[in-house]
Amino acid sequence: MSTAGQPRSAPPAQAGTAPAAPASAYLLAVLPPLFWSGNFLFARLMRDQIPPIQMSFWRWTLALIILLPFCLAPLRTDWPRIRGNLPFLALLGAIGVTAFNCFVYAALHYTTVVNAALVNSLLPIVTFLLAYLILKQRLSGLQIGGILVSLAGAAVVIARGDLGTLLRLSINHGDLLVFAGMSFWALYTVLIRWRPAGLNPMAFLGITVAFGAAFHLPFVAWEYGLRGGFALTPQTAGALAYFAVFPSILAYIFWNRSVAVLGPGKTGMFMHLLPIFSAILATLFLGERLALYHAIGFALVVGGILLVTHPKRAA
Repeated sequence: MSTAGQPRSAPPAQAGTAPAAPASAYLLAVLPPLFWSGNFLFARLMRDQIPPIQMSFWRWTLALIILLPFCLAPLRTDWPRIRGNLPFLALLGAIGVTAFNCFVYAALHYTTVVNAALVNSLLPIVTFLLAYLILKQRLSGLQIGGILVSLAGAAVVIARGDLGTLLRLSINHGDLLVFAGMSFWALYTVLIRWRPAGLNPMAFLGITVAFGAAFHLPFVAWEYGLRGGFALTPQTAGALAYFAVFPSILAYIFWNRSVAVLGPGKTGMFMHLLPIFSAILATLFLGERLALYHAIGFALVVGGILLVTHPKRAA
């Protein structure tokens, strides 16, 4: 695939036995779910102080301001390649920055963190499905089993060891908003395998964040006219600073790198760590206690990830 004569990197060919990925790639895949768990926690806590679209807009505007000193030189150097791929990069900014975050922040005004975590646990399944449809990547029986095992572990944590809780969860429009946002993120995860070949990672991140922040503007104007703005207090400023640095800049850098090394399907599996990290953060900051079901769920999640990321795969 190419745009204006500039080739994009193609997905790697499937092999009978995939080489083992470096341990650093797996560490980088673990960190984004940790940062996004904190994002969920703070977004839920600040839902009455900051309107959702403005929360997303200022998160990414601040992230762009922080990134600019590191991005300007790579952007100038790689501008010919960027200019030839602007529609594709704008699409990535629209779905991976604007749509994903606006849907999730809006959803946390209407649904609980428990429901949101359950819906987000479907991300690896949606990512593998899109990878199959778009990239023609196949799933082995071992990988399918790993997905199911990891999903079961996430469900154990979300249900607090009582699986009957899952049957009593009600679906509302907030849950549907989470699913929509999660689906956009799964699509972003798959499509970044086609990012322009040779494009500097900081230039890639800078241009997609710039597009994503810009696409917020009409929605910010609509929300401001409907709900007004928000007061800048130490609490709101601290939350926005966290949003800008950890779940934005660092998480996206680590996630993009993990996708490049592990592939979208394997990287997506690490999102099953989201409810695990959410439980840990709730223990640290909300005074909740860890229980046996946390350990069981964590063991299932890790076991499922190991099955999916095992280097020996069917051709």
